[in-house]
Amino acid sequence: MKIRILLTLPLALSVLAACTRGGEQKAAAKDVTVFAAASLRESMQELAAGYEKETGQKVTFNFAGSNDLAHQIDAARGMDLFLSASTAWMDTVQHRGRLVDGSRKDLLSNTLVVVANTSSTAAMSDPCALATLPFKHIATGDPQAVPAGIYAKKWMSSVQCGGKPLWDAVSARIAPTPDVRAAIGLVAADPQVAGLVYRSDQLAFADRTKVLYEVKDGPPIRYAVAQVSEGRNPDGAKGFLAYISTPQAAEVFARHGFIPTGGQTAARP
Repeated sequence: MKIRILLTLPLALSVLAACTRGGEQKAAAKDVTVFAAASLRESMQELAAGYEKETGQKVTFNFAGSNDLAHQIDAARGMDLFLSASTAWMDTVQHRGRLVDGSRKDLLSNTLVVVANTSSTAAMSDPCALATLPFKHIATGDPQAVPAGIYAKKWMSSVQCGGKPLWDAVSARIAPTPDVRAAIGLVAADPQVAGLVYRSDQLAFADRTKVLYEVKDGPPIRYAVAQVSEGRNPDGAKGFLAYISTPQAAEVFARHGFIPTGGQTAARP
């Protein structure tokens, strides 16, 4: 009898371990995994807390530049939703067949602002002043890839100062960052750094930064959202997508500086 117990104990432990792993996998499968633009951090975390309270379903996030997120989605499987600060990066993911048909929506808009550290005495009455203000660097998202930086470069290229684009006057001082949160972080940390970021990001750092100039004639900024194919929790993805498309969610986004657009379904590019 003792021999039988000794022989079966390892088997019992292995079965118990397997059951435990199975339970962990089952619990993990209940999470909704969302890849979201870095600028959405506070608003999405607030919405996720409300969703979990209502449904009991947890939402986990990966926040980064939309360009990095698009590349990660292309290289892996398992994420459920993608929220991009750029329709172009959403187009990239869609062209590669990684979105659920009919799930894509244009959810939000935003505005660009020129910001400085709260200790700065700089002032701007027009965009061309940015070329003459004594900032060592102007931080923004990488203009070659990060949506905020792309929008910023497009705007500065359209502004004429003395017959030349503003971009030509400031490009040597541009400090490209991997996402817009890194840009506003540089401004918050250093009075010698100005920034071109989203209004929503400045609000998140309002205790350490201030707006010098609000861009009113910039390029249209659109945040797109869609369900990713081959996600681990398609039902949960649909539920959370519906939740962040409600008027109540729009109020949360607006409080964080975004401009809700009504969540219209976007046509396939």
